[in-house]
Amino acid sequence: MDPPIGQAAEQHAMAELARANGIIDQLKRTSPAVRHLMRQLRQHLSEHQRTVIEDQLENEFEAALYQGGVPPGMVPELALMLAHNAVEDIQMVLAEHGDSLVVYFLCRTVKALFRLGQMITSGLMHSVFAVVIECQSRTTVDVYVRADDFNMRLLCLSSPQQKGLLFDPQLLILKL
Repeated sequence: MDPPIGQAAEQHAMAELARANGIIDQLKRTSPAVRHLMRQLRQHLSEHQRTVIEDQLENEFEAALYQGGVPPGMVPELALMLAHNAVEDIQMVLAEHGDSLVVYFLCRTVKALFRLGQMITSGLMHSVFAVVIECQSRTTVDVYVRADDFNMRLLCLSSPQQKGLLFDPQLLILKL
């Protein structure tokens, strides 16, 4: 991030990300409407059908995040990213302090890993995390999400015959 934000603002951003993630995880377990949408995702669907479900999840997630007390400036972008993640089988698992703010994502399939890369190169990740950090630091920052770092990590993927996929444990680190 440029300029760097203070550790207190980073801690607060990490706490808000964890809170938002927790709200959505709970919603996925307890809301009949969300559970129904998540079950539908397991079926073979067209891209249009997946987009419709993503829009419905985004609306459900947005309402839950507002109700859960997530700062209003963060809610639309977080709901968008979390709904997209749910549809693409990507899970934000941890945000912690590293050189700056480090966010870990779990991708259950190679397709999900590819979609995460698309989220980075499309600018979605930049817009989400810029909003989160700016809401916490009360200043404008430039968030760097480097597609080259992500693409370099993809080169660490290998698939020995009959052994499945192995990958570098650092693969899913998104440094902000």
